[in-house]
Amino acid sequence: MTRLAAAAVIAATVNGILLGPGSLAVQAVPIELPCPALYVLGVQGTGQSSPTADPAADTGMVGASVGPVVAVVPDLVQRSYIPYPAGFGGIVPGGGRDPYTQSVLDGLGGLDADAAGVVGACPRTMLAAVGYSQGAQIVSRFAEAVGAGEGPVAPDRIAGIALVSDPGRAPGSVLPGSPGQVTPDAAPGTTGTAVSVVRLPTVPAGRGIAADDAGRGYGALTGRVAEICADGDPVCAAPDHAAMLRIGAEIAAQATLQDPLAALASIQAVLSSALAGAWTRVLADDVTVGPGGVDYTPQATLAQRLTAAADPRTPAPTAEDTATAGARWAQITATVVADPVGQLPKLAGQLAAAWGQLGADDADLVDPAVWLRYADLVGRHTGYAATGQLAPVSAWLIALARDLAGSPS
Repeated sequence: MTRLAAAAVIAATVNGILLGPGSLAVQAVPIELPCPALYVLGVQGTGQSSPTADPAADTGMVGASVGPVVAVVPDLVQRSYIPYPAGFGGIVPGGGRDPYTQSVLDGLGGLDADAAGVVGACPRTMLAAVGYSQGAQIVSRFAEAVGAGEGPVAPDRIAGIALVSDPGRAPGSVLPGSPGQVTPDAAPGTTGTAVSVVRLPTVPAGRGIAADDAGRGYGALTGRVAEICADGDPVCAAPDHAAMLRIGAEIAAQATLQDPLAALASIQAVLSSALAGAWTRVLADDVTVGPGGVDYTPQATLAQRLTAAADPRTPAPTAEDTATAGARWAQITATVVADPVGQLPKLAGQLAAAWGQLGADDADLVDPAVWLRYADLVGRHTGYAATGQLAPVSAWLIALARDLAGSPS
C-alpha cells in the first residue's frame, strides 16, 4: 500500500468513527498518484446505488455528467461515487429497504467521510460534488454544512456543487442566493477564466417536493452551488400550491413501504406523529385565550403547520411543549363551555377562513392546466441526460479543472 493510500485509509476511518453509527464510509477513497487538480464526488439517485456499489463506475445519472469530464481532462480530474442504500422504504427497484430519510443520512455520512478523506490524502486537491434526486438532497445538505463552516472540509476547498433534480430546491435562481446569475463563481484561488464562459440552464417555476419554507442558504458557497431542474419534473419543480402533495411525500419518506401491511402501519405512525406535532404548534402559537374569549389568530397557515410537522427535519415537540398545549386546550374548553353562544360562532368563522386558506394552498392539485405540465413526469425526471441538460454540468466541471490547473485548453 502506498503512503497516499494509507493516508486515505486513516482519514476515512477516523471520519467514520467521528460520524458515529450510520456512517458507511470507513475505507479509503480511491485516489491515484499524482493527486488531481479536481476530485469529483458523485451521489446517485434512488435505486441507482447500493452499499456495495463500485465507487469508480460511471453509471446512473451522475455518471452521465461526470464520466465525460474524466474523458476530456483525465490528467486533471479523478472521481468516485458514494456507495449508499439509495432506498425509499423498499419500494424502488435497486434501492435499500430503509426509509428514505435513513438512506439520506447514510449517504451524507459517506459523503462527509470521503470528502475529508480526499482532503487528508491530497491537501492541494479541490473538491466538486454532483448529486441527482435523492443524491442531490444529500449533496445539498453537505453544501449547507460546509457553507456554514460546519462541514467536514473548509468552504475554500469546494470548487463547485451541482444539484440535479433536487427535492429541496427553493424557488428562484439557478445559483441560490445569486438572483439572475447563470455563470458560477470562480473556484477559490483561481481567476475563473474557463468558468467565465459557462452558462447554466435557467430553472422553472415551482419548488422541490421537499423544499423547506424557511429557504435554504449556502453561506460561503453561494455562487458555487447550482440547481439543474427540468420543467415538469415534480421532484424539483412541484406546483407552488400543492401542500398535501408535499406533506404526503414527507410522510412517505419516513415510512417502511416494502409490503402493504408494513406500509400501512408505518405511514399511520408517521401521520399520527405529524398531526400531533401540528396540533401542538397550533394550540401553542395560533390560539389565544384572553378577556375577549378564545380566538384563532394563526401565525402560520394550516398547510404550513402540517408541512413543518411532517418534515423529518422538524424536531418533535418536547414534553414542555406538550404540557403547554394541554394546558391551553383546558383553557379553551373551559372558556367555550362558559360562553358557548358568544364563542362558538366566532371560532366557526375563524376556522372556516383557515379551511378556505388550506384549499387555496392546494389549488394546483385540482387545476387541469397545472397537471398537463406534469403529463410526462417520469420522463422529465429521468431524462436529464437524453435532453442534454447534463452537458452544462460537465462543461462546468471541465472548466473548473482547467482553471485550477492554470490551463486554458
